[in-house]
Amino acid sequence: MRVFLAIMIAGVIVSIGGSLFGHDHDGGMDHDHDHDHGHDAGAGNEATVSVFSTKVIGTFVTGFGGGGAIAQHYWGNLLQSSLAGLLVGVFMAAIMYGAMKLLYSQQSTSLVETASLIGSPALVITDIDANSLGQVTVRTGLEAPTYLARATPGKHFAKGTRVVVVATSGSEVVVDDVQN
Repeated sequence: MRVFLAIMIAGVIVSIGGSLFGHDHDGGMDHDHDHDHGHDAGAGNEATVSVFSTKVIGTFVTGFGGGGAIAQHYWGNLLQSSLAGLLVGVFMAAIMYGAMKLLYSQQSTSLVETASLIGSPALVITDIDANSLGQVTVRTGLEAPTYLARATPGKHFAKGTRVVVVATSGSEVVVDDVQN
């Protein structure tokens, strides 16, 4: 029974350590690179939960140790106690995984992928010359974030001109006349 209790204590330590020092999600990684084309990759920019997170593993180990210790106390058989601990550990880990998945799904983000801006109207806030960068404000819902912008080849846009986003290049947008 001492072995199962030691396993349970180790699981509690792993769970607490994961809660204090861990970062239990794998997704939400947006890789934007500035070299003539963008890579908006990731899991839809949503945090995902792994069954191998420290909280889930720590909960499994805690359940295994606790379930095994209780079964050892009542039955005394090591094989039955181990099986009981395994079942309790899987059950508790499944509950922890479900709870974490629910919590992470409730998180929100203000991240706007630049690729989603194509076709959006924008307002030039600093002049955009044919071969240089300027800035535009793009209205996205209630927000109006500012982006570095390039004009389509051969175009120039003065401050205050209304344009439309026609392409993206990493974190930059490419704009053209509204009628195009």
